[in-house]
Amino acid sequence: MYDSVFEVFPIIDTKRLLLRQLSETDIEDVYEYAKEREYFSYTDGFPHEYEELKAVINIWNNEAYNSKQFIRWAIELKEEKKVIGGIYLFSPHGSNVSGKRMDIGIEISAIYSNKGYASEAIRAISKFELKEMGLVRVQAQIVPENIASIRAFEKAGFKREGILRNYLHYVNNGDKLMTMVMMSVIQDDL
Repeated sequence: MYDSVFEVFPIIDTKRLLLRQLSETDIEDVYEYAKEREYFSYTDGFPHEYEELKAVINIWNNEAYNSKQFIRWAIELKEEKKVIGGIYLFSPHGSNVSGKRMDIGIEISAIYSNKGYASEAIRAISKFELKEMGLVRVQAQIVPENIASIRAFEKAGFKREGILRNYLHYVNNGDKLMTMVMMSVIQDDL
């Protein structure tokens, strides 16, 4: 189940969104929202320059995807046929015996925030992970100040599990370790 996702890229269709593989033809849409640097203060090292974005999209779609350690979907607003963000899975842990789990992350253009698109994408990907990929847990670590993300994950069915103090080093945060809110969803939550 898990490996089949890395043989043919899965496309997930929701009421308002198409979650599909990001392509180089999406670079203008991604560049448009990547320029909102202040809006990405809670992410770790998101590329903002045009050429860097092109190179990173190639890495996401090839090296990272082929490693079976990372999968990234473009979040396309069907009505506008426009990429308004990205959602991705990374860092698989566990085995078929101990239970596979993955981390999830998301970004949505500031222009399209607070419209329910993030929670719609998170819910769809989480259901896909737990049912189609055979994962037992999907987890997110979120900076406590990122209230919008915490709300989006809660609306998608994630539960807060606690605070992880001095847990993560963010590239854009200097030498300081970040405290994170741990959230997760399991099959029983759906």
